[in-house]
Amino acid sequence: MRLPIDQLLPTIRHHLSTANHLVLEAPPGAGKTTRVPPALRDLDGREVLVLEPRRLAARRHIVELRQ
Repeated sequence: MRLPIDQLLPTIRHHLSTANHLVLEAPPGAGKTTRVPPALRDLDGREVLVLEPRRLAARRHIVELRQ
């Protein structure tokens, strides 16, 4: 199954070969989480950090509710 982000993976890899960061913004289901990190796995041994604001916000909200 192809996802919208698949056609951009070569461009993303090329960008990160010359830059240290990249911000992706796409609708849910585009493949940001499932396709991009695996595509970057072998990128010069560099570390890949994936932040997902919705999940971070949800976790913070749960912590606040527990208090």
